[in-house]
Amino acid sequence: MTETQLHETKDKILHTARFIFSAKGFEGASIRQIASEAGVNIAAVNYHFTSKDKLFKKVIDLVFRETSQNIRTRRLENPNEKVDDLAVWIFRYFLEKADILRSVFQMMLSEKGWGPENQCLDNGEKFGPPGGLALAEAISLELDHEVNEADMYWAVKMIFSNVVHLALMYSNHFCKMPSEEKKYHNQHDLEKDIHRLVGVVLKDL
Repeated sequence: MTETQLHETKDKILHTARFIFSAKGFEGASIRQIASEAGVNIAAVNYHFTSKDKLFKKVIDLVFRETSQNIRTRRLENPNEKVDDLAVWIFRYFLEKADILRSVFQMMLSEKGWGPENQCLDNGEKFGPPGGLALAEAISLELDHEVNEADMYWAVKMIFSNVVHLALMYSNHFCKMPSEEKKYHNQHDLEKDIHRLVGVVLKDL
């Protein structure tokens, strides 16, 4: 098998595992099913990823890296974009990728435990969550003063975590919302909330 074929086989296994882990979580997925749906044998899965545990972590890593790269690309293509506008774009990105967002949370909250013995995945960033460095750069550009690292980390964490939370909740309508609340839970108003949130965070810096 050539290097190109090996790479194609590895990618096929990884993307198949992403789908199956998303649907079934860690415990519900099996190497046998992943191999079968990827059209390879079990030995090929074990050759490329050694174990289900390592394959699972590679899937999470893939999603994180994709997110990081897409936010980085947005930042490079719009270098003067305001922080609140970038945050709204990230919100829309997660709405567009809502199935992936839900899948990641399902995978991370599955029976597969995460403990202090597990090293955090390298998402390609050197600062915070996926896209954290791009957010930090946008904040630095917008403010007219220096921000220390701890405060910048806090700002990125507050913006990113709230954007992800809003996108996750908005994309999961698991019950009928009371009419008096529904008017505050549409995309337009949620985006206004993000603009407001970013303003509060930047003011605190």
